[in-house]
Amino acid sequence: MNVSRELVTRNSSKPECVCVEGSVVFLSMVDIITFLTGQPVVVTLLWTILTSRKTPDILNFHLALFHNLQYLISLVHLCFLFLVRDEQWKVFNFLLVYAQTGGPMSLGFICFQRYVAVIHPTSYPLLKKHRYREACVATVWLFSLSFAVTNVLGSESIAPVAMAFFKNFPFFVMIAMTCMMVHSTIQTIRMLKKPGPESNKMNPAKRRAINAVRATSAITLCFYFPVTLMAKIQTTCKFACQTAPFSFLLLSAASVVDPLCHLSTLRKLFACCKCEEKPRRS
Repeated sequence: MNVSRELVTRNSSKPECVCVEGSVVFLSMVDIITFLTGQPVVVTLLWTILTSRKTPDILNFHLALFHNLQYLISLVHLCFLFLVRDEQWKVFNFLLVYAQTGGPMSLGFICFQRYVAVIHPTSYPLLKKHRYREACVATVWLFSLSFAVTNVLGSESIAPVAMAFFKNFPFFVMIAMTCMMVHSTIQTIRMLKKPGPESNKMNPAKRRAINAVRATSAITLCFYFPVTLMAKIQTTCKFACQTAPFSFLLLSAASVVDPLCHLSTLRKLFACCKCEEKPRRS
């Protein structure tokens, strides 16, 4: 992969990366593969949640919509790469901040909800009473969209101190959410692994819950956390131009892996490939 090391100046002394052919091919492939693999998975997940007889899972439904918008922005970025290449960095930066902020926040809120349901079951109804899920959804959309727009369009009109806050906010969100998820995951798994009074075997529901909690933390640590660290340690534009495509790849992969894991937890991942066996009549 040949990442561009050239710099241009746009309306100020702020340098931006210029895409060369190698990076264009890499970024366009990430955009295409992310859309083609993620869109069917998210549509299946949304349909599964909406048609389920259980109460709709608001947070996971919201996260699926969040990923779906990320796929659509990837298509926009793909168009900019070939039609308006000099301006593609705006869509690119918007997509990075959008996914880097909203993804970990959404997973953190989901993890905390599971923690309360397992560790403090008597307090779990209070989440519905106080509109916890609705507040989390509104918070994610507010911060992810506003910070993404500000990062791209507001750098020239916002004070340096305020801009530094906007730049560092995803890092602090990631640290806070990671600490919360690690604590919640450890406590939740410990509780779920305790055998019931009637049997020493773990029932399938508990096993699925453990797998879901582990998957949430694994996605955060394997995809979002490295992206946040790379963004934090970038000290020069040259270094940023080299690491940005890898961050883009990790964020795109996270948007596909997460709905796949959730479908697997719901046992719907390979439902279309399985044929139910009819019972034989004796």
